[in-house]
Amino acid sequence: MATAPKPTHATREYLCELARRLEAAQHGGKGALLAEACALYGWSTGKLYAELERQAGWTSGRKTRADKGRTRQGEDALAMVAAMQRGSVRANGKQTMFTPVAASIAANNGQEIVVSTRQLNRLTRARRLNVRQQAESHAPVQLRSLHPNHVHQVDPSLCLVYYMRGEQKIIRDDEFYKNKLDRLAKVQFKCWRYVMYDHASGLVLPWYVTAAGESPLNLFKFLMHAWGQQPGRRFHGVPKVLMWDKGSANTASAVQNVLRALEVQSITHAPGNARAKGGVEGGNNLVETQFESRLRFDPVHNVEELNAAASAWAEAYNANAIPHQDTRLRRNGMEPVSRYDLWMKIRQDELRILPPFEVCQAFLEGKTVTRKVARDLTITFAHPRAGGSRIYNVAGLAGVCGGDTLEISPLLFGDCAISLRVPRFDGEDLVYRLEPEAQDLDAYGRPLSAPVIGETYARRPDSDADRAGKALDGLLFPGMTADQMDKARRSNAALMGGMVDAVRHLEHIEIPAALPRRGTDINVAAPLFEAPPLTHFEAAKALRSRGIERPDLHPWLVAQYPDGVPEAELDNVVATLRGTNQAPRLQAVG
Repeated sequence: MATAPKPTHATREYLCELARRLEAAQHGGKGALLAEACALYGWSTGKLYAELERQAGWTSGRKTRADKGRTRQGEDALAMVAAMQRGSVRANGKQTMFTPVAASIAANNGQEIVVSTRQLNRLTRARRLNVRQQAESHAPVQLRSLHPNHVHQVDPSLCLVYYMRGEQKIIRDDEFYKNKLDRLAKVQFKCWRYVMYDHASGLVLPWYVTAAGESPLNLFKFLMHAWGQQPGRRFHGVPKVLMWDKGSANTASAVQNVLRALEVQSITHAPGNARAKGGVEGGNNLVETQFESRLRFDPVHNVEELNAAASAWAEAYNANAIPHQDTRLRRNGMEPVSRYDLWMKIRQDELRILPPFEVCQAFLEGKTVTRKVARDLTITFAHPRAGGSRIYNVAGLAGVCGGDTLEISPLLFGDCAISLRVPRFDGEDLVYRLEPEAQDLDAYGRPLSAPVIGETYARRPDSDADRAGKALDGLLFPGMTADQMDKARRSNAALMGGMVDAVRHLEHIEIPAALPRRGTDINVAAPLFEAPPLTHFEAAKALRSRGIERPDLHPWLVAQYPDGVPEAELDNVVATLRGTNQAPRLQAVG
C-alpha cells in the first residue's frame, strides 16, 4: 500500500490554493482543477481528496440545496428577476422596480418566464430573495460585552472647532456645508476629534489633535492616551476587543502590529455600516452637543487647552458630577447609574495595564516577520524585550512541519511571548501563542531540561499526523502493544489479524461464459539462420572422430571445399570416403 506523501511547505501551499479555487468554482467546473492536480502529483482522485483534507483541511461535502420543491420556472430567470429588484433599491431603502417590470425585462433578455407574477413572488419569498426579506436580514442586532474594558469602540471625526493663527474658530453650517466644501479644504491643519466608548459601562473619552487628516501616528497616540494611566483620571486599561471602521489609519500595518502585540482583537465593520459601532457614534454626538457647544461661550486658544478642558468635562460627565445636569446612563431593565459606577465593577483580571509608551512604540515601528521552522521543529526569534534571540518550540502544533515559513509577531504580555500564524486554505489562519523555551544551559551549551543520555528518556509531543497514525496502527494491529506491533511488522505478520479477505475471494469469482471468438492467423515465416562453414582443420578433426583415417585427408578437403566445409556436408563426406574405401585422389580444380 502506498504511503502518504511527506507534507512539505510547497505541497501544502499548492493544496491550500487548490482548495480555495475549488470553493470558488461553479458547479461542474471542479473536474478540470482536480484532473490537473492528479496529473501533477500522479495521484488518484481519492488520494487527492484525502490529501486536501489532511494538509489543507478541505472536504468535498455537498451542501443541501436551498430549494427542495419543484417548479417549472428556471432558477436562472428567477435569480435575474430578484437581482433586478434588489438593484433598484435606493440608498434610502426605497424599491423602484417590482416583479411585473423585472419579469418583462428578463423575458426580453432571453430568460423564459413560464409562471405568473404571483407565483414569481411566491418563489422568491420561498428562496429568501425578495427585497423585504433582504432588508430584514440586515436589521440591527443588539450586542453585549462581558465586562468593562472588554470591548472598546473608537471613531475619529472632523471637529466643529479649528484653530487658525492662534484663534479658535467654529465651523458654521452656512460657511462649511456638511464639512465637505472647498472652503474647509483650504484649512490646512484641521482639528480632529477621537472618541473612545467603553461598551459595557458607556464611558466616553474624547481627545483632540491638529492635523491635515487621519494618520496611524495620531491614532497610536490616542490609544496610548486612552488606555494609559493619566493624572486625575480613573479610567485606564487595554481592552480585549476593539471595534472601528475600515479607515486607512485603523488598518495600517503599524497600528495592527501594536494591537496584535497587546493581544487586542481588531474588528472592523463594512463601509456604510456605522450602526455596528453605534455606541461610539452616540459618543461623538454627546461630545459635540454636551462639550463642544460650550466652546462658543468660553473659547480656548489651542489644542492643549482644548484637551485639558475635554478631560475635565469627560471626568465630570462620566461621574454624573456636572452641576444641575443628570448624565446618568439609562438602559432598559436597570436603574439610572453613572458610567463610572458601572466601570468600577471591573475585576483585577479584567484590568490589563498598558506597558510603557517606549515599549509599545517599538512595536509600532516594527513589522511582522517570517521565520523558517528548523528540522527539530523550533524557530528562533529576537523578541524586542528579550535582548537577544530566543528559541520557540512548535512541535505538536497542528499544521506545522519542518521547513514551513511562518509569520511571527511579538506580544507585549507574557514572558517574551509571540503570536504564530499558520495559514489555511480558507484564509482563517490558525493562531498560536508561544513563550520561549527555558534558556538554562549547562557548561557545554546544552539545555538543563534536556534528558541525560543513559539516564532519562524523552520524546516530542505527538503531532496530528502522529495521532492519526496511531489510530490507523490500532486498526492494522488490533489489541497489540507498540512492541508487539514492531515485531509484527518485522515478521511480515498478516495485517488486521488476517481477517481481511483480500485475495481468497478472487478464486470463487464466477466469470460469465462466452462463445469463443474467431481469429485471423498471422502468416509469419520463420527466419533461416545459416551457420558459418567449418575450417579444413575443424572438418578433418570432426571426420577423424567419426573413424575416417586418411593420410591425405586435409589436402583432399582443401581441394574439394576451398571455401570451407559446411557442417551439413560432413555426413556426405563420410559416405563418400567410406564408399570409395581408398585414398582420395587429388584432382585439379578449375
